[in-house]
Amino acid sequence: MVKNKMPHWARRKKIYLSGFLTLATVVVLFGSCSKSISIEGHESYPKLILKKQDVPQIVEGISKYPLLKASFEKAKSIADNAILNGIEIPIPKDPGGGYTHEKHKRNYIEMYNAGLVYQLTGEEKYAVFVRDMLLKYAELYPTLGLHPMKKNQAPGKLFWQGLNESVWLVYTIQAYDCIHDFLTDTERKIIEENLFKEVVKFFLTENKSTFNRIHNHGTWAVAGVGMTGLVLGDTLMVKQALYSTELDSTGGFLRQIDELFSPDGYYAEGPYYQRYALLPFVIFAKALENNIPELKIFDYKSGVLNRAVVTLLQLTNTDGRFYPINDAIKDKTWITPELVFGTNIAYFNTHDSTILDVAQKQGEVMLSIEGLEVAKAIEQGHVKTFVRKPIVIRDGKNGDAGGLAILRMGKNEKQTSVLFKFTSQGMGHGHFDRLNLNIFDRGVEIVPDYGAARFINVVAKEGGRYLNENKTWAKQTIAHNTLVINQKSNFNGSVKLADKFSPKLLFTDLSNANIQMVSAIDENCYKNDTIQRTLALIEFGDRKFLIDLFNIKGIGRVQYDLPTYFNGQIIDSNFEIQRLNQYKILGNNNGYQHLVIDAESRAFDSLARVTWAIGTGFYSLTTITNTHTNFYVVRLGANDPNYNLRNQQGFIFRGELAGSGKILSVYELHGNYNPSTEAVLGSESAIDSCKLFDDNDRVAVYVTLKNGKKIGLFIDLSFSGSNSNRVKVDNSVVTWQGNYKLTIKE
Repeated sequence: MVKNKMPHWARRKKIYLSGFLTLATVVVLFGSCSKSISIEGHESYPKLILKKQDVPQIVEGISKYPLLKASFEKAKSIADNAILNGIEIPIPKDPGGGYTHEKHKRNYIEMYNAGLVYQLTGEEKYAVFVRDMLLKYAELYPTLGLHPMKKNQAPGKLFWQGLNESVWLVYTIQAYDCIHDFLTDTERKIIEENLFKEVVKFFLTENKSTFNRIHNHGTWAVAGVGMTGLVLGDTLMVKQALYSTELDSTGGFLRQIDELFSPDGYYAEGPYYQRYALLPFVIFAKALENNIPELKIFDYKSGVLNRAVVTLLQLTNTDGRFYPINDAIKDKTWITPELVFGTNIAYFNTHDSTILDVAQKQGEVMLSIEGLEVAKAIEQGHVKTFVRKPIVIRDGKNGDAGGLAILRMGKNEKQTSVLFKFTSQGMGHGHFDRLNLNIFDRGVEIVPDYGAARFINVVAKEGGRYLNENKTWAKQTIAHNTLVINQKSNFNGSVKLADKFSPKLLFTDLSNANIQMVSAIDENCYKNDTIQRTLALIEFGDRKFLIDLFNIKGIGRVQYDLPTYFNGQIIDSNFEIQRLNQYKILGNNNGYQHLVIDAESRAFDSLARVTWAIGTGFYSLTTITNTHTNFYVVRLGANDPNYNLRNQQGFIFRGELAGSGKILSVYELHGNYNPSTEAVLGSESAIDSCKLFDDNDRVAVYVTLKNGKKIGLFIDLSFSGSNSNRVKVDNSVVTWQGNYKLTIKE
């Protein structure tokens, strides 16, 4: 008898597990009537994603809709080549990227595609291929111990980490679903008993902690086990997938949806991992919808799984690349197999025609009723342009753990976007980068994020694992475009501590045509110091200005570093940059040990400006300084004997604060370079001076241009909405109402 160990949040929802998925008060959980739910009686195969009753119309659609036909031809080509090359089930021995690792990955892709093609053509050779491979796996799997290359991770048997085993199961059970009725009773028994039940047993016992973990590894595991339970008719497997191994709701699919997604559909580990985790979420949900429609799983948490797809699409630059925050591999775009499932299922559920724009660019669809509907809608001209818009996306299961703000100006490929990160830590894949800033312009990453220190699936680089430099560099605060105090990382690098606190959004206004603003505060990342960052993106004439204001409140003297990493080439500065002729490292730990000082300067007057160029644009950073400010040009690569770190340059302004103070910088996006005509326009900064007038939480920022025009921004940093804000500017007092006021003097 299973003991009731439900946490308080599950008890409040009154989830009771008697028999199979009996949910008293389901109206609270799923928004449907109270009833017992069973998978019995669903004996038509395939039943998971591609359903038997949908096959005839999909076959008809292949002859009518080019995108569906191209997707079928791709699957058929994979299956035909696999049959031609024959079956090989090697003994596992290699880590990620090695031959056996990659072969087992190809095997599940080949089985998956061959199963689909069998259903859509009826040609038995495809079913024979899947059957024979499954029988060989059923012979091998029970003989395997843990993978020989296991290292500091939950290992699998076929793969060096259990995550890959979960992915294998998600795809392979769909292949088995497709050929189920082709097999004899004896063949089914062998495959189910010696393979699928053994894999599931492995997840529920030896990999139990991963299965119950609220994390993308856990998502893949519960999806694989739950889908296997649906195909095998095993109600206990499905219950464990939904509610954890102990059926106590401390883990499982439903709690993962609750904990990992915000109400806006933001995934706690960031867009790179949202892309990866989205597939098992939507695939398992679709399998549940097809087999237990009473659950209304896509209505769960107010339909957050559908919303998560659109949110993920918004988290891309104009070239379709996902914003590379946290442990991200920077080359991933929305043209990715995982997101094909997401866009197709989300469109089928919502009929949001802007999703079709992305699906069309992806160039393939699912071989299912969802893919048919997408291909049909595209062919019938229902596509509406997907628009990347200024947006604030909340983080945290209740939307109260910070978030992301994306300031955007311009259209299509000429759009400028500023990503402001004030999210929660993001669990183990998060970085210590509170109030981080990244800038993108015309499809180019101008002020970049490093992402992850990892060469995924490259055997020579630690078998594709995260490198040690991911901890010593990529996660550290100095590796990001945000404030560092006393050369320490946020929370002294403690994930456990960082997980307890999140920044807070203070104010946002993205509705105005010529200014977009956001402000957030972190009161916990540095002991005794509170950091507030306020950004204002202003379009004026043919230039854009990003006003960047830090407000630091503390109780003692601190040293601060403000790094800005840049892509491109330095072309100009208003002070002498003194190159060093000796090898000098910036510091000893917390990421500083990886930075080489290329140049340094000091003893500024009131303003320091540096300009660099990349692509077709020019970019300037202007910062208010004083005679005590130090400036460094740094490059990445110190203490890196194995060349694990990528090339990266940056500027660092270093200064001191006696308790509290403010730091003002202005990014300027300007000019154009046409390499074919060698025409250059506006390559120089237009800023003549910057001034900050400060009266505690009321400030005035004046940016005077060389042509005499002036931008004035007046801000109440308390964002109290006061009607009597005032600040002294030179010998006069300026007043304004509300949170801010922008003035342009022509």
